[in-house]
Amino acid sequence: MLIVAPALLVAALLSLVSAVVIGLASAVWTELRPATTSAEGAVALPDQRASTSLGSIAHAAVALGLALLVAALMLRAVVTGHAPWSNMYEFNQAFAAAILAGYLGLEHRLPIRALAPLVAVPAAGLVAFSLTLPAEVVPLPPALQTPFFLTVHVGSAMLAYGIAAIAGAAAVGELMQRWRGDRLAWLPAAAVCRVAAYRSVVLGMPVLTLAIVLGAVWANMAWRSYWNNDPKELAAATTWLVYAAYLHLAGRRDYWGASAPWFLLAGFGAVLFTYLAANLVIPGQHSYSGI
Repeated sequence: MLIVAPALLVAALLSLVSAVVIGLASAVWTELRPATTSAEGAVALPDQRASTSLGSIAHAAVALGLALLVAALMLRAVVTGHAPWSNMYEFNQAFAAAILAGYLGLEHRLPIRALAPLVAVPAAGLVAFSLTLPAEVVPLPPALQTPFFLTVHVGSAMLAYGIAAIAGAAAVGELMQRWRGDRLAWLPAAAVCRVAAYRSVVLGMPVLTLAIVLGAVWANMAWRSYWNNDPKELAAATTWLVYAAYLHLAGRRDYWGASAPWFLLAGFGAVLFTYLAANLVIPGQHSYSGI
């Protein structure tokens, strides 16, 4: 099992990197293909069949990456005997799987298949980071020896982070389309990206709220206080406020409404700060979960 798990992670990383490379190839192909002019003089988009085929391959690579990550997580759960997100080695994999699963779920409802390379980028980065961390199985620290909260509190944070990454990818897509006047045929239209981002946040906010509330309850059990001004607590609260501001602005048709995608990028930046800096850089009560 100790040999199989790294092999699954390497295979998942290769699959996700392939999705990114294929997505870039699709973009380059589309941009380099000249537009055609019909007999009536109207300008038509270039033939998109090759680009569509490449996009389908990138989508399949994302699905394969998810399957490999799920297999690695299930194997880890069997070996450790608990939910496979008790340290950064495990959480990186679960975080990446949440990104991919959320994207594939949303793709069944919205035409966002072309976002596959954008969601594969953070997932690939997380898997690559996981491969640099110690993989040995060690006993849980006392603060984590509560199966319900380890499973539900940390699991809900993992899901919320994954959804935030999807919203960030959709925001990048919208900004790129706005920059090019909605003429990037290899990306979903700006309006589609906007809807995908909004639906992601609407789904993710209750999950993030649940994670914060359960974290407060768990903190009171472990440290006799619901709130300790811990760096991770403050960062999580800041993240929640950023997404609340986005929901307030998303429907407006003025400057602030147009700035909504930037709030999503700021929100995902806050997510990464909460996860990485509050674990690895800034000392606090959550530092035990550093690696």
